[in-house]
Amino acid sequence: LLRYLKYTLDQYVENDYTVVYFHYGLKSLNKPSLKWLQTAYKEFDRKYVSKIFVLPSVVFKTLLTISFSFLRYKKNLKALYVVHPTNFIKILWNIFKPLISHKFGKKITYLNYLSDLGEHLKYDQLNIPQEVIRHDENLRRKQKGKLPPVVKVPPPRPPLPTQQFGVSLQYIKDKNKGELIPPVMKETVSYLKSKGLQVEGLFRRSASIQTIKDVQKLYNQGKSVNFDDYHDIHIPAVILKTFLRELPQPLLTFECYDPILGITSVESCLRVTRCKQIIQGLPEHNYVVLKYLICFLHMVSQESIYNRMTASSLACVFGLNLIWPSKGSASLSALVPLNLFTELLIDFYTNIFTSRTVPGE
Repeated sequence: LLRYLKYTLDQYVENDYTVVYFHYGLKSLNKPSLKWLQTAYKEFDRKYVSKIFVLPSVVFKTLLTISFSFLRYKKNLKALYVVHPTNFIKILWNIFKPLISHKFGKKITYLNYLSDLGEHLKYDQLNIPQEVIRHDENLRRKQKGKLPPVVKVPPPRPPLPTQQFGVSLQYIKDKNKGELIPPVMKETVSYLKSKGLQVEGLFRRSASIQTIKDVQKLYNQGKSVNFDDYHDIHIPAVILKTFLRELPQPLLTFECYDPILGITSVESCLRVTRCKQIIQGLPEHNYVVLKYLICFLHMVSQESIYNRMTASSLACVFGLNLIWPSKGSASLSALVPLNLFTELLIDFYTNIFTSRTVPGE
């Protein structure tokens, strides 16, 4: 079990990640021993770990164990959601809270019902055990005597004319006089080119969630952003990743997902050619934006002696920000081909992108 946990975590070491912990189901029969917990904590190395992954309750004995284990993987931990917590867990947390950093403590959120999880993330993409779902229904029946009525969700508000996040490339282009490269991408890339190419761990570090939300709000309102004011080179890096992740359709498009997964079955000597074929099939706008981004990432990789960000490292960070399936989230087995494809794009940028020119590029 411990080796499996480490293997699973290591699939995400280069990305921001969120942990959803379902506490229901933990019983005396399946609780790991204290000796095992101690061994587990010693085995977890400190690493840099957007996507969501779920831990069944059998994994950890108490919230205390989760907290101490993930303290060592905390660098890119965005949030820890504890679903169906018991009073015992809350009491334990309060007892040991003084031993854990305030910054880490702010990442923990208790959620009494599954519906509460929907306020924080797209929990319909999670593989929630049926036992947990039934337990949630029972809790609601006990609380109100019956299941709650379906709440009508109001229609989403139309995007602002200056919107940058969560809207399509075409929308941004139409609102910016036909410019192909979105302003937020152009400004973050320009800033990182001038001041971030030799920063160690570029794109691996996290930033304050509130700060990122504030910067997003400024961009969406059409206001100027001066990254010098934040004194943190990792903020524009996170903003760039966030922009890609919040596109309604991935930059590489849903249609490319299956062909990209097949890259590992192609002979090594033919993989670059296959990458070029897949890229040629992109819509013109997507192609131009992807070319602009990969050109920059290629520049970053050329400075890896300073920033430690090789093409492989960058691929681990950007793979899931460039492509994801149309339904659900990418499986662990999909990470290898997705990252390999992205690495090839970065390493062989000049070969893959020079054969196609788009008007207005």
